Amino acid sequence: MAHEGDTGCRTMSPGITGLFPGRIVPFFCVGILSSLVDIGLMYAFTTYLGLWYLTAAAFSYCCGIVVSYLANKYLTFHDTGRKTAAQFATFAAISVSCLIVNLGIVWLAVTFLSLSPLMAKILATGIAFLWSYHGQSRFTFRNAK
Repeated sequence: MAHEGDTGCRTMSPGITGLFPGRIVPFFCVGILSSLVDIGLMYAFTTYLGLWYLTAAAFSYCCGIVVSYLANKYLTFHDTGRKTAAQFATFAAISVSCLIVNLGIVWLAVTFLSLSPLMAKILATGIAFLWSYHGQSRFTFRNAK
């Protein structure tokens, strides 16, 4: 339902549909990109560098955080604010909370479900998506236009 004063673009009305505003699709696409970086690096770190899977998962996740921040800042939320350091700190804090959940799920899935580390990582990434979107849209980029 379009709101009064719209310039022709339709926005979702508040309520249940308000949980999924128009930015979730670009956020999801950026999530795919950063997840590919994350999962690809984890695979490379474990396969070619011989790192332990949890160490590799942590390092690869941090690389994904940087890709995700930059792409979300400029592509998803079109944020041109200059307080980049403080904003990145918020983004990183939310992402680290997702990392803790992510690593916990990877460990549980490998240890108790006998999934391969790569399959566990894919499962964990999917589960962490909604928390990440909620946190980033509500806290990190809340003032974005």
